[in-house]
Amino acid sequence: MEEFEIEHEEQEFEEVRPKVDLTEGSVLRSVLHMGLPSMFGFGAMTIYGLTDMFWVWKLGAPQVAAITMFGSIAWVLGSTNQIVGTGSVALISRRFGEKKYEASRDVIRQTLLLKFALAIIMAAIGLLIVPRILGIMNAEPDVRGYAIAYADVYFYGLPFIFSSYTVYTALRGIGDAPKAMYIMLISVGLNVALDPICIFGLKMGVAGAALATAIAAFVAVVLGLYVLSSGRANIRVPLWGRFHPNLNIMVQILKIGVPAGLNGVLRSVAHWLVLTLVATFGTIVVAAFGVAMRIMELGILFGVGLELGASALVGQNLGAGKKERAHEAVVKSTLLVLAICGALGVVEIVLARQILGLFTDDPAVLATGVPLLRLMAIAQVLIAMHIVLGSAFYGSGNTWPPTVIAGVIEWGLQIPLILFVIHVLETSEIGVWYTFLIVSVIEVILTYLWFRRGRWKDRVV
Repeated sequence: MEEFEIEHEEQEFEEVRPKVDLTEGSVLRSVLHMGLPSMFGFGAMTIYGLTDMFWVWKLGAPQVAAITMFGSIAWVLGSTNQIVGTGSVALISRRFGEKKYEASRDVIRQTLLLKFALAIIMAAIGLLIVPRILGIMNAEPDVRGYAIAYADVYFYGLPFIFSSYTVYTALRGIGDAPKAMYIMLISVGLNVALDPICIFGLKMGVAGAALATAIAAFVAVVLGLYVLSSGRANIRVPLWGRFHPNLNIMVQILKIGVPAGLNGVLRSVAHWLVLTLVATFGTIVVAAFGVAMRIMELGILFGVGLELGASALVGQNLGAGKKERAHEAVVKSTLLVLAICGALGVVEIVLARQILGLFTDDPAVLATGVPLLRLMAIAQVLIAMHIVLGSAFYGSGNTWPPTVIAGVIEWGLQIPLILFVIHVLETSEIGVWYTFLIVSVIEVILTYLWFRRGRWKDRVV
């Protein structure tokens, strides 16, 4: 009797059809339905990054440098999040496009289990190694102390930070990007409100910024699980009492995601090394680098948002056997991000000094930050296009091409270029800033050429 009830319940869920079918109708409408909410959601996440910088700047340049340095370490440790996230995008959206809704639900549940477990492991590792890594990075004593204070709070919230991205991935994978955006906006709004309270009201300093981030992520997870399990999403995903590990699904997720994780490691370690090289110019340059990069992240996160929305479209349409529709979705998403980031870049070039002036009035910081921001305003357009083109690979589960490109660009080109301008040309930090523009041009060309080959359309997962 019990087995019959379980089977009947699963059949009942299987028969429930989604409210939105993105494998039919206008491709542009589907791109806008998935891409714009994802883009605005991730764009909003830049707001809380900038908010952190705004309030932390009131504490001083060493605190800003501390968060910048810690961010490069957290990026490396967060590569495990990318492994599971990328694998889950391909599997959730592909099964959804195949109309295998119960299989999509299973992938969502296994992703949540994997993310939470991996976050606990990464947090434990982070708490142990961050002090030593900061020493390798030549962090000045006060900067090192502030970074450790931030890390001690941040890592305790890491399971919820990782899991919040699973909520967004799951909703996009089942074609419900608008609800993912709403949850992201609520989380960002809470983070923005909590920053001054935790930093100054509770007198926690930089650790308060980490606490605000952790609380906001916790709220996002709670809201996301409620939306998924209550039937308010595109399909209902029952969660309670169904969190039973399924090793086969977990292995599938990891098999697809490992190349993406390697990509993340290559990029994050390269970024860490770049920041270590930048640190040789002093704390003021590191602080300017941190603020300029946070501002530039707005355009890049627009690209990330569109890429995630397009990846789900690719997966769903390949699952439905509509290869050319998947191709068209990537092309239109790339043109959309070109238009949006191009307009944003013009604003950043024209108003670079005024934008940086919102964070600091230090003439030294402005002198080095303004040229960087203007160069990155151009580079971010190319980087965003590269990211969106990558949706073809991530959505199809063919995740090796971006990894190969990352290795060539980061390790074969950018780092040697930076070492060349520092030790051979003996330029100022401006020479380093120009390397970002050079590598972004080459990277988007390589990605486009690989995308045009079209082999990603035949990937089976």
